[in-house]
Amino acid sequence: MAVITFDFDDTLTQTQWDTEEECFRFIGPNLMTLQQMRDHLNRGDVVHVVTSRMGPDRLSDTPDVITGQPSVAAFLLEHLGDDRKRLAGVHFTAGDLKWRLLHELDSDKHFDDDPCELEALPPGCVGVRVATLHGLA
Repeated sequence: MAVITFDFDDTLTQTQWDTEEECFRFIGPNLMTLQQMRDHLNRGDVVHVVTSRMGPDRLSDTPDVITGQPSVAAFLLEHLGDDRKRLAGVHFTAGDLKWRLLHELDSDKHFDDDPCELEALPPGCVGVRVATLHGLA
């Protein structure tokens, strides 16, 4: 049984640059990455979501009315359904790089769109680069 971690924004979700509003807009789930998450859950792996968002008690994890970014909880409920109950945890780093938390979780594999996050992974953790639609990760 492995410990597998997934980033949230632009890993489980997909965004696209809006030139009029000059911001990234949520356009939907990343179905391929969500399926990889389900596959790991079905294998019996310990699966966590690790996001650099502020946290569930902060404004940053409420839906953003300007960009349409969903809250983590609402997104997981909508796109994982009952499978979300099999997640070992959802963790918020409040803007910090994820490496310390990934080390504490003893993550064996981490899925992320951000090359800076992947370069900073703790020893023994394999990074999987998730391609983004906007290619600016």
